[in-house]
Amino acid sequence: MKLSISLGTIFLLISSSGAQNYQSYQDYADDYSSQDNLYANYAAKKQTGVAKSGGGGGGFLKSVIVGGVGWFLGSKIHVARTMRKMKTKHMKDQKNLYSQYYNDVYKLQQQNAELTYVIEQYQEAIQNVQSDMENDKLQRDYEEFKQPDIDGDDRISRAEFNMYVKNYLSNYPGMSEKDYPKFEDFDHDGDGQISFQEYAQQMALTLQQAQKN
Repeated sequence: MKLSISLGTIFLLISSSGAQNYQSYQDYADDYSSQDNLYANYAAKKQTGVAKSGGGGGGFLKSVIVGGVGWFLGSKIHVARTMRKMKTKHMKDQKNLYSQYYNDVYKLQQQNAELTYVIEQYQEAIQNVQSDMENDKLQRDYEEFKQPDIDGDDRISRAEFNMYVKNYLSNYPGMSEKDYPKFEDFDHDGDGQISFQEYAQQMALTLQQAQKN
């Protein structure tokens, strides 16, 4: 019985000691776990603070670098856009200038063509007038030529010429005998006949001489 109590007492003491040891281990484990949780919370807060503050000095430098790069790229993009706009405007203005230039040249060409046509019409009209005047003068000269041509052969003989001078020019006021034309002055080829061509040429020479005098 004493042995039984002694063994039971020993068992209880061992059990009690083991329980205490287990409790002490459990308390230590809990305390260690609590410290781990505190460290984890501190690390998390620290990480959060670093993230919020931009990573300290290194984060600020990084932000400055990123901002500078962004500003540089933005400036390049803005300059490129501005250059494209200016180039587009320049090409548009140049195209408008070319169009205006070609339109002005076309209008000038049309005006020159119209002026050329008008000048040609005036020249033609002047030529027609001159031709008509020459024809009228030629017609008058021919009518005068036909007056001495009594036989109507388109030739004036010496007898016909002298008769014309006697009958018509002698009665012309302001003319004396020395002013009368001579047959030899009209008979250029000396064949004894005055053709209309010879008559017209001599009348033109007589008119020129009268204008000079």
